[in-house]
Amino acid sequence: MEQFKSTHGADDHPVMIAADAALALVRAHTPTLPARDVALDAAAGAVAAATVRAPGPLQPFDNSAMDGYAVRAGELAGATDADPVRLPLRGHTAAGPVVAERAPDTPGAWEIMTGAPVPAGFDAVVPVERTARDGDAVVFTAPPEAGANIRRAGEDYAAGDPVVDAGDWLTPERMMALHAHGVATLAVRRAPRVAVIATGAELVSDPGRALRPGEIRDSNRPYLVDWLRAAGITVSHAVTVGDDPAVFARELDAALATGPDVVLTSGAVSAGVHDFIPAALLAAGATIRFHKAQIRPAKPLLFATLPGGAACFGLPGNPLSVAVGLRFFATACLRTLWGLPPERFARARLANAWRKPEAMTFYGKGRINTDDDGRLVATMLDGQQSFRIRPLTQANGWIVLPPGEHEVAAGRVVEVASLDADWRR
Repeated sequence: MEQFKSTHGADDHPVMIAADAALALVRAHTPTLPARDVALDAAAGAVAAATVRAPGPLQPFDNSAMDGYAVRAGELAGATDADPVRLPLRGHTAAGPVVAERAPDTPGAWEIMTGAPVPAGFDAVVPVERTARDGDAVVFTAPPEAGANIRRAGEDYAAGDPVVDAGDWLTPERMMALHAHGVATLAVRRAPRVAVIATGAELVSDPGRALRPGEIRDSNRPYLVDWLRAAGITVSHAVTVGDDPAVFARELDAALATGPDVVLTSGAVSAGVHDFIPAALLAAGATIRFHKAQIRPAKPLLFATLPGGAACFGLPGNPLSVAVGLRFFATACLRTLWGLPPERFARARLANAWRKPEAMTFYGKGRINTDDDGRLVATMLDGQQSFRIRPLTQANGWIVLPPGEHEVAAGRVVEVASLDADWRR
């Protein structure tokens, strides 16, 4: 079992912190971005900063759900194919701005189009295909139920109902609801700004240059940038540097000049002689909140607060460590900035038993599918080593194995997460 050691004082956090405690520190030391008012047309993809309530009922008036005839249901009682009821046609209303009509006191039907206001006094609409015309009369062969095919005022939303809540992602569906209510402006939180600094003397960013012995292609910086942009997050600065602390310090200054809310670094964060990031951050005035967590991969993960308040994540350099640190820890920070609640993960049954270090929370590349009964099943893929990218391209989700177990048995219910950030959860 992993042992805790502290390189600080007796009262300091241990070097390795549990995943849940690490996430709690991330949330505790991340402020929520301020709200600003924007026009509704500029709000798509943002996060609502305050609850928006319906200014009036939706539907705003009783209207027809069908092209057909508005009637009083009682006047068609007993109508059958053998003994139809004929009603004189009393009027016609189409959708659009019309003067409110009232049903005449004498028996009759009213021709009406979908979406048109139902004249006061009528209590049902019969679809046109269930009727026949006979001159100026309409023939009905079955009685409707009272209320049939009428959309009642306030049936969807009553005045004062929440249309979106604070912390809701403004998806196209929620934008539809806001537009339907005629909302002109609302308070939102802007997208977080993130700066990316990848480190490593071995990294080659130019795909056209041949590799020299000991060199590898730079994949962490492009991955971070692509993932963030796909999530709707602004990348304010992105660069790859070597292992020179002075060069890193200059790039950190350049990154901070772009006003990021979060800085992500990759590499140089473990315990080797060239792992300079912790010392460089301290020299820059950062407060390190934790360094090393009881997780696999990404155990050397670092979280700090930079002067000025920006959060900083030092992600280990292996590709899967970068992916895990971003997906589960930086994402928790981004959600807090956006005013979103902590993410809720789905649950699935583990298809194959898996061994891991007992004290560690393990984030595995997996395939999440449904069985014949529609239940989620999670299969851990081969090739879980943190340097292996191919299994990540074959995965459609992450499988989270909890601490406290060395062998997680098949059939165990575990948490599963999407590969990208599921901002709706």
